[in-house]
Amino acid sequence: MNKKQTKFILLDPHRCVACWECVEVCPKQVIGKVQFLWHKHIVFKDADACIGCKKCIKTCKQQVFAER
Repeated sequence: MNKKQTKFILLDPHRCVACWECVEVCPKQVIGKVQFLWHKHIVFKDADACIGCKKCIKTCKQQVFAER
C-alpha cells in the first residue's frame, strides 16, 4: 500500500496544513487523516481506489497534490 501516490496523483504530506477539504471532496474515500500529537496531515489510505478525478488537486490551496 502506497501512502504517497496513486496511479494518477502524487502527494507531499509536508505541505499539508490539515484543513481536511480534500478528504471531504474525494468521491472514493481515497484520502485519510493522520492525527497523532503534532503530526496532522493526509495520506492515501486506499491508493488503488483513486479514479484520477483530480478533485483533491483542485481543492487544495497548499499544493499538496500533483499530477503524475
